[in-house]
Amino acid sequence: MLKLPLFVTRKNKYIAGAIMYALGYAFYYFTNHHPFSEPRLLPMTWIDLNTPFIPHSVLIYISEYFYFAFVYILLRHHDNINKYLYSFFFLQVLSCTIFVVFPTIYPRENYPVPADTPAWLSSIWTWLRTQDAATNCLPSLHVSSVYLSSFAFLSDKSPVRFRIFFVWSTLIALSTLTTKQHYVADIVSGLLLAVVFYRWFHLKQAYQRVYGTEPIPQMVTTSD
Repeated sequence: MLKLPLFVTRKNKYIAGAIMYALGYAFYYFTNHHPFSEPRLLPMTWIDLNTPFIPHSVLIYISEYFYFAFVYILLRHHDNINKYLYSFFFLQVLSCTIFVVFPTIYPRENYPVPADTPAWLSSIWTWLRTQDAATNCLPSLHVSSVYLSSFAFLSDKSPVRFRIFFVWSTLIALSTLTTKQHYVADIVSGLLLAVVFYRWFHLKQAYQRVYGTEPIPQMVTTSD
C-alpha cells in the first residue's frame, strides 16, 4: 500500500490546516457557482416535504464555520491531525468531482424568507444565499465534513469531545433540512461518506514520517 507522508508538526499545524481548508473551500465554491452542466432536481421524500422551514435554524447551519476551527484547535495528536487533514481534503475532492459529474440543485425559490423575519436575521439569509448557491446538494459536504471532523476525536482518544461534536454535527445536519438547503438523500449520503473516509484514512491507510525523529504522542484514553 502506498504510504502517505505525515507532514504536520507542532510548528506547521495551523499553516497546514489553513491551506487544506482553503483548498477545500475553493473546490466547493468553484463547483457551487460554476456548474459544468445543468443541475437537476432530486425527488422530494415525505420528510423533505413535511420538514418546516425554520428561518432561525440558519444560526445552527452557519455554526459550521466556527465548528471546524474548534475541532482543529482541540485535536491534540499530530499523527491524528495528519490523518484528519488527508481525510478532509480527499472528501472535498471526491464530493466536488460528484458535483461536476452529477450536479444537483434544491428548489430554494419555493422557500422565501418570511417578510416578518428580523432585519438582522434576514441579512444573514441574504449573505448565505448569495455565498452558497442552491447547487452542490448530493452528497452534502456540510454534513459529511462535520461528521468526519467529529469522528477524528475517536482517533484522538477524546470520548467526551467526540460526543459533544457528534451532537453538534447532528444539529447541523438537521438544520440543512430546516433551512431548505438539502434533501434527506444528501444527509444520508454525506454521513455514509464521512464513515467511509474516516475508516479508510484513520484506520486503514498506511503512513510514514517525513519530519525527523519527533516522538509519537502517547495515545491514551482520557475523559477530557
